[in-house]
Amino acid sequence: MIKKIVLILAAFVVVLIGAVATLIATVNPNQFKPLLVEQVAEQTGYEVVIGGDIEWQFWPSLGFSIAEVAIKNRPGFDEPDLLRLSRAQLSVDVLPLMSQTLQVGEIVLQDPHVFIQTLANGDSNVTPTQTVTPTQPKNVGASAERQTSSTSSEPASQQDTVSGTWQVSLQGLRVTNASVVIKDDQVGTQTALRDVDLQVGNIATDIWTPLTVSLRGEQDGATFSAQGQGELKLAADPQQSQLRELALNVSAQQGEMTINEANITLDRAALGQAAQLGFNINAQTSELKVETSGNAQVTVAESQDKVTVQGLDMLTQLSGDALPGESLTQELAADIVFDAKQQTLDITEMTSRLNTDEVVIDGKVAIKLADIPQIRFALNTNHIDLDTLLPTDNAAPRQSANESQSGSNDESSPSTQTGSLSQEEPDLRVLKTLDIAGSLAMKGLTVSNVTLGQTRATVAINRGKVDVSELITQAYEGRVVVQGMLDTTQTPARYQVSKKARNIAILPLLEDVAQVDLLEGKGNVDINLQGQGLSPYALRQAIQGSAAIFFEDGAINGINLAQMLREAKATLKGEATSNAANDVRKTDFSALTASFTIGNGMARTNDLLLEAPALRVRSEGQTDLLKETLDFDVFTSVVETSKGQGGKDIDELRDVTIPVTVAGTWQSPSYQLDIKQLLSSNKVLEEKARKEAQRGIKKLLGDKADDDKVKEATDKLLNLFQ
Repeated sequence: MIKKIVLILAAFVVVLIGAVATLIATVNPNQFKPLLVEQVAEQTGYEVVIGGDIEWQFWPSLGFSIAEVAIKNRPGFDEPDLLRLSRAQLSVDVLPLMSQTLQVGEIVLQDPHVFIQTLANGDSNVTPTQTVTPTQPKNVGASAERQTSSTSSEPASQQDTVSGTWQVSLQGLRVTNASVVIKDDQVGTQTALRDVDLQVGNIATDIWTPLTVSLRGEQDGATFSAQGQGELKLAADPQQSQLRELALNVSAQQGEMTINEANITLDRAALGQAAQLGFNINAQTSELKVETSGNAQVTVAESQDKVTVQGLDMLTQLSGDALPGESLTQELAADIVFDAKQQTLDITEMTSRLNTDEVVIDGKVAIKLADIPQIRFALNTNHIDLDTLLPTDNAAPRQSANESQSGSNDESSPSTQTGSLSQEEPDLRVLKTLDIAGSLAMKGLTVSNVTLGQTRATVAINRGKVDVSELITQAYEGRVVVQGMLDTTQTPARYQVSKKARNIAILPLLEDVAQVDLLEGKGNVDINLQGQGLSPYALRQAIQGSAAIFFEDGAINGINLAQMLREAKATLKGEATSNAANDVRKTDFSALTASFTIGNGMARTNDLLLEAPALRVRSEGQTDLLKETLDFDVFTSVVETSKGQGGKDIDELRDVTIPVTVAGTWQSPSYQLDIKQLLSSNKVLEEKARKEAQRGIKKLLGDKADDDKVKEATDKLLNLFQ
């Protein structure tokens, strides 16, 4: 029995060897070379060169191999070949060959290299030179007959074997060590892919098959690598093919930016069908670490010209020493539509939250892609405290006006040093690359200790020109309206701004802006300014324009005009003055008005007027915007009433003007009573002073006061008052 089994196996082996030998003897794979060259040329218009033979392969399975294959480029491109590979292999089921059916088990492409180029004139090597009309599959035997007629050495039986139409099926594809170069001379970019490995399972329609890919590459100074896997389902129409369970891992580096890992998942990818996208990205720079994760529903239209992202939900966490608190968290929700045909990107239903609720922005953004992208927006925010997000430590300590010392003039103060102002213009070139316009509504804003209420702004930036057509804000119990323009297309940049403030509470504003309490009350301010240059120095030296103020029901802190009048009265009467340190340095007023002209680093006025109980004050002078110094003459007059500030003890100074010099700096002003001018400019006071002086001299000298020589000396002394 065993002997019979051995004989049967031996006979089977002999028959199998005979069948293989017959196959090799009757089917010459090189017969397909002319067919391949002809079909590629007819179907694509490209020239194909097969440098090696088509050979039988017996291990690890029966199949064919072909070496040194290239698809040639037309002249004028940087590389001679569109595609070349060192070897292609495929395994074949033997028995179907007898019935002219080519069932390919797996195609293996070794070292393929693809070069794609778009020339500066727009010509591309992937575009055939002529339109190719697909032809019906040709009889392989016809090519075989042409080849055998040229060799005249093949037996007729071989020609019969390959006559008829062949059917081809492919069970798999494996690409190893591939490379791809994509060069675009029109935009000056080049992308290079290296070490590309690709494996696809059964390449047949309407079945799911495994897909894996890995690669690394470079583009515009960036390097990257990627690995992915999923399942592929091919369709008779390639556009109807699908992917599912796709998982992709990417890493990249460009300059200081490194993407350590980016994981992307997609449950399915098919035209016209929604897919669930998930992503998790870990990146860093030399100073910042970024972690981003999220998900969305993505749909690519069947026409492939529109991508819709619905329900985007993304969380980003930033960490680094440069951040406030060394960390920031940002949440983003939005719907996004990208229209490839119109080149537009619309972001709607957008809500962005920074550190949960510290900054909340909602609204919509529309972008049209162009050489300079056109961005349009309509956004709303909550009350944003930038001082919390971006803390500063350079705020000057607050100083009360009552702490300033009369007569102080500390020229070593930093505020009086012109050289401390930088003349370096800011770099605003980025504004020339922007085309942005839209509206912004804020519930409030705190910046540099200044707090604004409800704010509405309409702004536009168009290639270096900034236009603020409207900015309205509620601030310090009042309302401010601003319009402005900035033109950075000129050097230095030019600007123009107008501002109208109504019913502003002055004291809290000054305390927040300058840490001083010099002035109280409510007021209106009108400002119209223009200038060239945006450096700290230019903003003060080259500014031109005007300003007008109207304040009411307030007070000037740091100066008590009534007390100064009492001191003047005491001086005239030769009485001792009161201890001014015990008096409150404050002057109430019912109205304060002034207009200023601004130019050449100075702000000047000649019509400052203060109306106070029992007092009228006018002033003229200037302030140096560079040195932040004051130089004003203040003239105080007593009105015809003894009621109000000062009381009856200044009645004797009615119709008398009291001159005060205001000097010092913005942070530390000084006030001095000009006694000499007081006496020389007021005849009433001069006469009273003479009488008091004469009475004092007579009391001092007695009978000697009538002596002629003494009178002469006395007259010279009294002339000092003139």
